[in-house]
Amino acid sequence: MQNLSDVLKKFQQKYPQIDATQLSEIVQNIADDADIQQFWAAHQDELRQDAFQLKMMDLHEFVQQKKRRERGEKALYPGYYPQLEIEKGYPHVRYVADEQTAQRQMQANKLTAYKMPKAIRQADLQTIATDPGRAEVVTAIVDILPKLLAADGEYVQGLYLYGDFGVGKTYLMGALANALAANNIDVMLIHFPSFAVDLKNTIGRDNAMRERLLNQAKTATVLMIDDLGAENLSMWIRDDILGVILEYRMQNELTTFITSNFDLDELTAYLAETRDDRDPGKAARLMQRIQFLTRRVEITGKNRRLEK
Repeated sequence: MQNLSDVLKKFQQKYPQIDATQLSEIVQNIADDADIQQFWAAHQDELRQDAFQLKMMDLHEFVQQKKRRERGEKALYPGYYPQLEIEKGYPHVRYVADEQTAQRQMQANKLTAYKMPKAIRQADLQTIATDPGRAEVVTAIVDILPKLLAADGEYVQGLYLYGDFGVGKTYLMGALANALAANNIDVMLIHFPSFAVDLKNTIGRDNAMRERLLNQAKTATVLMIDDLGAENLSMWIRDDILGVILEYRMQNELTTFITSNFDLDELTAYLAETRDDRDPGKAARLMQRIQFLTRRVEITGKNRRLEK
């Protein structure tokens, strides 16, 4: 295969009429593009004789989309940049995710948000306003985050985050979950009342789905159980769902976070009495697991949501 300059000369000699058409400008833009020149020089021995003729519009697309990105204009595939590669002896335009898009994709792949508000996916630790009611929890998160990112195999205790409705517990957990997922850490964030209802609805219908969801909650690198205590508690939910998840995570020392409107004493009383029975012993055993897995932190405030 000849170099790009010779290829263009032969093409213009073969099709002299293009000088009077818009194709002339297209050919000139391709010829002037430094990336195409470099690509052609690197692959001239691999490219077929008719590569320019057959793939001229692909090369034009490459130049056009690259320039649109450089000018900050809307590209054909927003968040992706064009890249040339060889495909069966011809130049081919492949679109590659830019750094920001790749980060979002990785975060989406690493974060499972089960029945969580859509806004939680945009929660960001950098936007959290530290006021006296949140100082302790923000300090705790700042302390935990680098330990989780270090990935040195050491057990990292999570947080039991409690406080009145509307003070920002869920947003805080969402912000932390996004930060972890953006750093390639597997996170599952579940709205526990919805999770419990959905698992109950699988009984006799889809046992495989129930086992899959339960196993995912048990084994996630980081699990965040949101709004514990708001579910319609039964013996089955307490013992066969919550108890199984917490037992597995305690035995395997997996980082766990929990949010609730109840403090620990209130949660103990709540877990002791289901609609089916009263069993303080089972509640006490669950609380032992919660206290192993988490450190208690309270958020105070007057129904103030975290500022975004």
